[in-house]
Amino acid sequence: MPDLPGFSWMKPFLSSRDLVYIGLRDVDPGEHYILKTLGIQYFSMRDIDRLGIQRVMEETLDHLLGSNQRPLHLSFDIDAFDPSLAPATGTPVIGGLTYREGIYIAEEIHNTGLLSAMDLVEVNPILGASRAAMEATAALAVDVIASSLGQTREGSHVRLDEIPSAKEDTEQLRL
Repeated sequence: MPDLPGFSWMKPFLSSRDLVYIGLRDVDPGEHYILKTLGIQYFSMRDIDRLGIQRVMEETLDHLLGSNQRPLHLSFDIDAFDPSLAPATGTPVIGGLTYREGIYIAEEIHNTGLLSAMDLVEVNPILGASRAAMEATAALAVDVIASSLGQTREGSHVRLDEIPSAKEDTEQLRL
């Protein structure tokens, strides 16, 4: 890790092996240099198009966890989504994640049972061109958080090992 003037008192907590970026596009030369030099695992939108989001998540979780089950921190930038979905953000770049891809990422992190911390950033209502743009971005952020915490697109259900018996008040409906 390079020395940062004025920050010699700080000790790195994460190694580059502990990071994975998903959904990169419009990476500037300095960012690209850091990713390559530090060996940070990343998947561009082109990678997602080529591999599919399921395989990207399989490789991500294998990279981060392997056989070592440890807590995960999810840092989700709302601008990873396409700006047609999240317009109220500071860096809208076309060609971002679809709703399904972004929610799948959150669901898969939840499915590990290892999510210990999360932040969702880059939501900026002031930059929304309209009230609808602000509300769409905020609603998307809520969906990502809810999915990370267990809400599924098929509904949040308690696990059942058998079909529940009919209640008395629904007995008439079965006739």
